[in-house]
Amino acid sequence: MTKIGFQISSIKKYLQTPEDVLTSFKKVSAIGYKVIQIQWINPEISVAFIHDALKETGLKCIGTQDHYDVVVAHLDEVIAMNDLWGGTYITVSGIPERYHSYEGCLQFADELDKLSQYLETKGKILNFHPRLSDIFHYEKQNSLEIIFENTRYECQFLLDIYQIIHGGLDPVEWIHKVEGRNDLIHFKDGMETEDGKQVLMPVGHGSISWEKILDATIETGVKYAFAEQETFEKEPFQCLQESYDYLVAHNIK
Repeated sequence: MTKIGFQISSIKKYLQTPEDVLTSFKKVSAIGYKVIQIQWINPEISVAFIHDALKETGLKCIGTQDHYDVVVAHLDEVIAMNDLWGGTYITVSGIPERYHSYEGCLQFADELDKLSQYLETKGKILNFHPRLSDIFHYEKQNSLEIIFENTRYECQFLLDIYQIIHGGLDPVEWIHKVEGRNDLIHFKDGMETEDGKQVLMPVGHGSISWEKILDATIETGVKYAFAEQETFEKEPFQCLQESYDYLVAHNIK
């Protein structure tokens, strides 16, 4: 069964002081989320405090996420954080601009392979999280296909459904494409306002049709589906509750 999770970076604004982190963790846990992915907590807050806050609130950290270059530059620190917090998955987001060519995608795939192999020796699993700006085309292939086809099976892909859709790709097709290499997935929803502005919404409350996406997620054995919403049109924790309720009602528990 695919378990529900929450990408804690969604509430970055409420992760800036130790007191706020503990309060936010308590609220997230009280909603019903028990699994989180950690990103964008104020780096001035000690990793020991975050460890204690996780323990106090009953939240399980399955891993962390940050930009590729940030993770590479601070790799030992990232591994140590995950060791302390109990995280297995280290997620890197984005294709740096220097790799924005066909040959660059091949080089980036090689770098991901090397990083994946190294992290495996440390008991960690590498995830690549593509963003909308990372989806570009070279004749009959796109950047994600090039990277996917030239990385080892153990190098996983964390799909952000909102980003995949807005990148012009079929989310159901891609969930099946990365089957076996997709322990984690991000669920984010949104809609276009009358004036053409894109706004994010709780999962199930935007314009994305979720039924086939949820079916594909469960069918391919995704372990954790993380609700995510970085901007809010109403009270943030109410939005978190609405995403949770929707996913639980659709067998993501």
